[in-house]
Amino acid sequence: MKLLSNNIFDCTNNKEKKIFDKNINNEPYIIKGFSKNWKAQKKWDFKYIGNLDSKAKVNVVVGDVITDNKDFTPMSLKEYMSKITNKNFNKYLTTYHLFYKYPFLKKDINIDKIKKISIVRHFLAWIGPKGSRTGLHMDWGENVNYQIRGTKIFYLISPEYDKFMYISNKFERISRTSNVDLGNFNIKKFPLFKNVKILKFRLKPTDAIYIPEGWWHYVESLSPSINVSIHFFRLRDLFKKLPFELFKIYLHDWGLYKKTHCACHRIKNGKFIRRG
Repeated sequence: MKLLSNNIFDCTNNKEKKIFDKNINNEPYIIKGFSKNWKAQKKWDFKYIGNLDSKAKVNVVVGDVITDNKDFTPMSLKEYMSKITNKNFNKYLTTYHLFYKYPFLKKDINIDKIKKISIVRHFLAWIGPKGSRTGLHMDWGENVNYQIRGTKIFYLISPEYDKFMYISNKFERISRTSNVDLGNFNIKKFPLFKNVKILKFRLKPTDAIYIPEGWWHYVESLSPSINVSIHFFRLRDLFKKLPFELFKIYLHDWGLYKKTHCACHRIKNGKFIRRG
């Protein structure tokens, strides 16, 4: 990140905005202490998640699924959680459908404010050791990330810089990805990227960050971390990109659209393996 130091602006301590204002939000911001009263904040830790199901298996990521330098490794959920604080552990449980597999966990969070303004919501968990990274991408929906354990850095870029983002044609679910790797930036390969303005936010336990539709983001864990994201769509989104994006997911999962050119699957030993 040293090559981009002049482009990065720390916004962590900016004045907070009113969460989910009735007006359409178009800038990211942090909500300090948002989840401090959640049951999840009080009882979720790596041991608790690991003991949810002794038989559960997960496909964890080694590398960066966005830039295609990746591998998927199967592990038991319990084993993964037991190793997550190890110094040299480098596997990442990304885009994990925690609430789909264990729906009773929804009782441990409170998203009433999101429910009031949205009609479709998608829940994901991001659980990883220190150093785990989520590559540069943008989402077609609005997004709120809640930090349960650990600390993360979010680097965000406005869609006004799309022309400098070296957008990939790789398939990602309801998202677009960039070929730029912020963790190993190559200015000779991506010279136009020096024109972008990067906003930096530090998320600590109980904090949440609002990411508007279309904003690019790259995330790095500064310590072993549990993070929950809620992607949500308002009524207006039903008439925009959402139906088309859902149709592409359907085709992709049936192997009819970019079967092997994606961030969500990998073919290994003749098997079609999905992360998470």
